[in-house]
Amino acid sequence: MKKILSIILVAVLAISFTSCKGFLDKEPTDSVVAENALATLEDAGVAVNGMYTLLKYYTVFGNYMIQMGDLRADLLVPSEGNYVVYSYDYEASQNSYFTLWRNFYTTITRANAIIKNIDALDVSAEKQSIKDDYLGQAYAVRAFCYFNLAKLYGRPYRLDNGASLGAVLITEPVSPSEARIPRSTVAQTYTQIENDITTALSLLSKDKNTGHMNYWAAKFLQAKVALYKGDNNTAYTAAKEVITDSPYSLVPNADYLASWALTGNSEAIFEGLVNLQSAIDGDNGFGGSFYYSMWFGYTNCGATIVPTKTWLDLVQANPNDIRNQWIAYDDPAGDGKKTGETWLKKFIGNTGFTAFLNNPKYMRLAEAYLIAAEAGNATGKSDANALLLAVAQRADPTVTSITATPENVEKERMKELIGEGDRFFDIMRRNGTYTKADPHQVFNEVLSWSDNRVMLPISADERIIYPELEQNPGYKD
Repeated sequence: MKKILSIILVAVLAISFTSCKGFLDKEPTDSVVAENALATLEDAGVAVNGMYTLLKYYTVFGNYMIQMGDLRADLLVPSEGNYVVYSYDYEASQNSYFTLWRNFYTTITRANAIIKNIDALDVSAEKQSIKDDYLGQAYAVRAFCYFNLAKLYGRPYRLDNGASLGAVLITEPVSPSEARIPRSTVAQTYTQIENDITTALSLLSKDKNTGHMNYWAAKFLQAKVALYKGDNNTAYTAAKEVITDSPYSLVPNADYLASWALTGNSEAIFEGLVNLQSAIDGDNGFGGSFYYSMWFGYTNCGATIVPTKTWLDLVQANPNDIRNQWIAYDDPAGDGKKTGETWLKKFIGNTGFTAFLNNPKYMRLAEAYLIAAEAGNATGKSDANALLLAVAQRADPTVTSITATPENVEKERMKELIGEGDRFFDIMRRNGTYTKADPHQVFNEVLSWSDNRVMLPISADERIIYPELEQNPGYKD
């Protein structure tokens, strides 16, 4: 990642952003303004854009977060070799996997710098909404990062009502090692997340803002956090607000397959913006992305991750389901890598370039429907079935009814969200069960939500510079 404090860039931004709408619509760049350099609103804009940079790369949502969510569960499997994530064979010394901690905290530090410094900016009344939105984005991104840290490094909230160790809660622009404060509990981490979301919602714009957090992304996050916490009333209410009041809509059946090549399609509430040329040039490790590993159609693709028999059987049980068209066979006599494997052709790439050039989808409207259906069923809401039907019917227009039982919601989540990094966390948040058996692998161990391996270890590198940082149970440095 490039850390750039560029006077030229700020000048260009100042010329380009002549209106509130135009400024907010600007795509995030990879540039970062130093934390003490928010002299103008334009500086703040560069800092806000840079705040999002790490999230989209292979070290976070471009690879590792998807591995943690899908490869630890029962939807995707290595077609060859072994991934330590798949077999839960990770240790604190394997730091390539545990840059997640560092990169989330780097993003939190950037958010904290914006929160700390932006109040000092003196802006005109007509620019106040821009300033407020920037501040709201910083709070929302901080909440998003802490939520992911809680999922990765803490036990599921409902196991012990959040009593186990969670994140190091930092609200100043310093790292955990500089702050030298102990880890808070998962419950305290969730309280911080909820408080940040509440603050963000009071500041954020409701306009679409591709690649950025807006009001609707923060409201979606509120729904998902509540679902993980077991607060179904809040989860339902927040998700329903996104569904009924936001400017987003489900992509129609006829456009669904092609929509994965589009930036900012109608249901993309929050996504990372991958720069096409940077990825082609190999900048920032896009060639190591999870999408690279899931595809076979080019000789330079990884072709090491395939959908499991569990997922294939689930989708193929209904031949009319459009998601069957994600299933692609690599003919040994064809033009691909000639593996004879069945692959997942969901992530067709930006502009249809299939390999690793995909915008990670952090939040989609389809999941808001699934959250509302699950939480609505749990609280006796009359529209729970209709909410689940909307997603099932988009996949197969001939479906006329479905009941939002926990089992049916789970199956729809499995079919719809494969490769988006949710499945393992879905299982663990509700003390669910799964079967890990596939012809590709002899490894079939599964975890209960109380197993120490549900939590990642704190990296040995982090504990070298901050020895007082509490390690998760069951791990040695």
